[in-house]
Amino acid sequence: MARHYDKIIIGAGLYGLYAAAFCARKNEHVLVLEYDAAPFQRATYINQARVHMGYHYPRSLTTAVKSAGYFRRFCEDFGFCVHDRFDQVYATSEKFSWTNAEQFREFCRAADIKCLETSPDRYFNPGMCDGAFLTEEYTYDAKILQKYYEDILSGNKNVDILFDARIRSIRKDGAAFCVSLEDGTIFDTSFVLNSSYASVNQIIDKTEGIDKNFFDIKYELCEIILCRPSELLKDTGITVMDGPFFSIMPFGKTGLHSLTSVTFTPHVTSYEGRPTFHCQQGLESDEKGCSPGALGNCNTCAHRPASAWPYMSRLADKYLKPEYAYSYVESLYSMKPILKSSEVDDSRPTAIRVMSESPTFISVLSGKINTVYDLDEYL
Repeated sequence: MARHYDKIIIGAGLYGLYAAAFCARKNEHVLVLEYDAAPFQRATYINQARVHMGYHYPRSLTTAVKSAGYFRRFCEDFGFCVHDRFDQVYATSEKFSWTNAEQFREFCRAADIKCLETSPDRYFNPGMCDGAFLTEEYTYDAKILQKYYEDILSGNKNVDILFDARIRSIRKDGAAFCVSLEDGTIFDTSFVLNSSYASVNQIIDKTEGIDKNFFDIKYELCEIILCRPSELLKDTGITVMDGPFFSIMPFGKTGLHSLTSVTFTPHVTSYEGRPTFHCQQGLESDEKGCSPGALGNCNTCAHRPASAWPYMSRLADKYLKPEYAYSYVESLYSMKPILKSSEVDDSRPTAIRVMSESPTFISVLSGKINTVYDLDEYL
């Protein structure tokens, strides 16, 4: 016999656990189904950890304004995990950039976000950047945020979290959805939130009786490199834009910096409807494996690619003065789904689609960490 919940949430990243806590406060009985053995094992943890104010998107004013609008709220709600004690520098490259210094200044004025000009010579080798700007942008610590949600949800009588959950199918049955797991367990609910991020299309594919409006996305297997910064770099974050450049900035409150590059962070890309990669071959039947129908955890996979550290560090060293030094610590890997429509203007909208209304089935493809509040009106 199926066990009933008011709402079932798929995915225990930030969007999933935020939704669970939100619904629990309304005294709704919620089940969270998570593929991994713990929350925050993928993209919520493995990213630049940037709490976006919008500077990163000079070609998408909509994304910038949305990020800036939620920036204050996120910092107020989750200030305990936010690192705000460093200088965040954005610079425009002298060559090969989509945006020059004057255009960046105009963009910041249009988005109404802080932008104080400083000398590029302070940070960069001669002739590399035509503008540098001190901005207001922070980072968050995913491990501290994870502990917060584990603490508030573990003793909450309205929330159950099932880890290592393998969904076989989701089927509409009258006014409810029946969620069947591979081990034979069945749950039913009148509301499903699919917040599985890179697995969003895979969950839609497993669901019967809904409008299967798949997200038109590409999948990038990405590497975030963690570095130990020099004393001078320790309290500084630097992002060179808008093109094939790099970013090096504090990784939450860990004392480390993340190093990423537009060119080298994505190792391989799939344009298929489901994430399809050569590295999945032979792993399909493994319980912890990976296939186009069930995406494994790239960070723990033995088939993850070799680090692009030699290429990323060489690019950063080309721009940065030698005193802004750093050393390699480790690499983290995760799958990043990007709407193909975003390739035009580099936008990162949070896309939310209602695929059934009675019963309710909603899929969300999150754009940025601080746009999680877009969920409120749907919950």
